Amino acid sequence: MITITKNAAEEIGLSTQNPDAQGLNIRFAVEETDEGFRYLMGFDERSDGDIHLESNGIEYVFSYSQKELLEGMVVDFDEIDTENGYGFIFMNPNDPNYVPPEEGDAPEKP
Repeated sequence: MITITKNAAEEIGLSTQNPDAQGLNIRFAVEETDEGFRYLMGFDERSDGDIHLESNGIEYVFSYSQKELLEGMVVDFDEIDTENGYGFIFMNPNDPNYVPPEEGDAPEKP
């Protein structure tokens, strides 16, 4: 469903050390805007109507209503650019602005 790369899983794993995140899952969501998709993620409780899955040792949830928008997404953590440094990268073939990474830029396989 959603693939979390090893780099992203390590970064999320570091965040789970925060006492406020104990017992919570990472939640992914997307908002459709005029410019394309805006991605949201954070720690949250599992709710009725959520899909609950795991990738690279990270349990995650998202609303069933967003299944079609998030299906096939890859979440990576890498250098975004020299100004902003590192961050999460959302590669989603359902996003109207999605451009597949070039061969040398593709994230590592889980």
